[in-house]
Amino acid sequence: MSTPKTPLAGLKVVSMAEQYPGPFCTMVLSDLGAEVVQVERPNSGDPARHFKAFYEAINRGKSSVALDVKESGQREQLLSLLSESDVFLEGFRPGKLAKAGLSYEDVKAHNPRIIYCSISGFGQSGPYRDRPAHDLTYQGVAGALDERIKGDVTGLPSTFLLGDTMSALYATIGILTALNARERTKVGTYIDVSMTDCVASAMAAFTAMSDQDDGIAPPQAEPAFDLFQCKDGQWLTLSIAHEDSYWTTLCKTLGLDHVADLKRTERVARRGELKGMIEDRIAQEPRDAWESVFNNSGQMWGPANRLNEAPHDKGLMARNLYHRIKRLDGIEQWVTRQPLVFSDYENAPLSPAPELGADNEKILGEI
Repeated sequence: MSTPKTPLAGLKVVSMAEQYPGPFCTMVLSDLGAEVVQVERPNSGDPARHFKAFYEAINRGKSSVALDVKESGQREQLLSLLSESDVFLEGFRPGKLAKAGLSYEDVKAHNPRIIYCSISGFGQSGPYRDRPAHDLTYQGVAGALDERIKGDVTGLPSTFLLGDTMSALYATIGILTALNARERTKVGTYIDVSMTDCVASAMAAFTAMSDQDDGIAPPQAEPAFDLFQCKDGQWLTLSIAHEDSYWTTLCKTLGLDHVADLKRTERVARRGELKGMIEDRIAQEPRDAWESVFNNSGQMWGPANRLNEAPHDKGLMARNLYHRIKRLDGIEQWVTRQPLVFSDYENAPLSPAPELGADNEKILGEI
């Protein structure tokens, strides 16, 4: 529920986007005070509802309306709802909603001020437009799996869904940008968000470097840019990317004075050997001991938390980022607020994700 103290108070968002990118985008908007109405399929709803903790995490604070837009009467109800809304977000394959009479032009005819945003795998144009895919494929096309192809990284792909997350954030940026432009033009616009394009954008600096023979090795080539296990089984990160001074301090802190003066090119050339020295030294003390040592020496380090440990991290706790929320089924779980902190505004109050169609009578009854 929005309050006047939230930055997006008064903004009404209707979303038919399912799974991850769209709901993550509208979660951010909801946290910032927007009223978000999630329009779902009758009977089944968003497929992500099968994963309760996942669904709850990114759909709390929203309303749910169940509509079958293939049925003309219910499609007209949605168009009536959109006629008094600011933003419409959808995440279907290109052209699907147009066949249902819900294209940008269809919605614009009812509301010229609407901001209509589509998130799709490859965008609304191009030879890949109609392909089905998931995040790993978007990363592959955009070059984000380069290290894995070269063999620099092995094992399973990261659980971090780069395409889903980046497209959600770019959709949020696009919507807020379009709303700002509407203040001047008084008309809305259409936003085409390609998940693959968003990954490529995130990789922009690395793509540029790959085209230049300037001898710049990536941060991962450094021996002190990695995970290290401590005596107590806990893990920490060191993140010295290219700074000679931090390397020197680290070596003197660890008693590795004989390699403290190595420059970056030498460190990269001897990565395996030097990383082994650091691993051996870190393994001699528990993580709490290294916290004191590294804090006193001003080192680039941090605890490497498991996902279930992160909400208990004292640094993140101090930022008021994680909250416990009771779902409608009575189970408590962690949810993570959007991370922006405003001096004069608050986040919207937290409430659980709604049951499918819970707000049909309230929202559609007002139309």
